[in-house]
Amino acid sequence: MSIFAEKSMKRLVWLLIIFFIVLVGITFLKNLSYFSPAEKQSGFVVEHHFDDSIRIAYIGDSWAGGHKAFKCIIDTLVCNAVNRPVIVKTAGINGLTSKNIYYSMFRNKSMRRVIEWGPDFCFVVAGINDTNRKMGKLFYKENMRLIVDFLLENHITPIILEIPSYDIRFAFRRTPRQTKLVYLLSMFLNCSKFDCIEDYRNAYVNLIDEQGWSDKVITISYMEWNPDGYKDVRGLYDGGLMHLNKKGYLVLDSCIANKIIYHLSGQRF
Repeated sequence: MSIFAEKSMKRLVWLLIIFFIVLVGITFLKNLSYFSPAEKQSGFVVEHHFDDSIRIAYIGDSWAGGHKAFKCIIDTLVCNAVNRPVIVKTAGINGLTSKNIYYSMFRNKSMRRVIEWGPDFCFVVAGINDTNRKMGKLFYKENMRLIVDFLLENHITPIILEIPSYDIRFAFRRTPRQTKLVYLLSMFLNCSKFDCIEDYRNAYVNLIDEQGWSDKVITISYMEWNPDGYKDVRGLYDGGLMHLNKKGYLVLDSCIANKIIYHLSGQRF
């Protein structure tokens, strides 16, 4: 064997070794619990009420958390339409992924208390942080399956907010350098596009179809209330272009209320 052929063979061997190490590393990272969807949790007792009131829970990530800072109009709108007392309770935690939200329904005192309260409807806003962190559409889909399934099992009508539009590039630029690296690694491991919002929306639509939930789950499409997202000329977002301002919450509240009113009147979602 010539010296040239011998060097080529050694180079090929080293390339195969490096490829094998990278492959093993990727497999290991993808199996880390951070990238894995939630595991089904044991249920708990949900209180059932027999009065005339309509109870509405509002849970999720920072969009739910931010809602507390503004005057909720869901109760007033629904009450005026159906002439029944309406109570809204909110529990939201900044930065939660869909997986974290599912676990928080069982492990976080404030969120679990809102579910144990026995709402008739539960509005869930989840997935924004999934897309921002590139957690993978299957990660999001499985966690949403667990969230919706638990609510249905406890006779609570889920109201799911389709992932809204936000400035995903601006949000990425605002993150610290080390966090950016984690997001890029996650994008690579989960085969997620940078602007992956539409892929995740499609994953949710597929979930509803596969589970046969179209007549059991109320979905609020982003097209129904905010088709232009952060570019909306009405100015519904704050300066970070990822969260709503007071006006944005008023618009969203109106849409949620209308969905509930239609449901109570026996109309289709």
